[in-house]
Amino acid sequence: MTLVEGEYEFTCDECDGEGSVQVIQPPDDEDGEPTLGWGRCDDCFGDGRLLVDEKETAEKIRWGQEPTRRPTAT
Repeated sequence: MTLVEGEYEFTCDECDGEGSVQVIQPPDDEDGEPTLGWGRCDDCFGDGRLLVDEKETAEKIRWGQEPTRRPTAT
């Protein structure tokens, strides 16, 4: 399959497109226990989607992912 040059959009596989991931938060006081909370996904910066070039797209397709948006052919 030949890929058109440009950016392809994929749903972020780290946060499943939600934009946030569960993180361990430090305790409030010295003797407290850490808790689980939600933080912004570092892979997609909270956007829930990734824009990648055709080289990375080929790798993602090889691993079974499909782009949600493709560049238009000119």
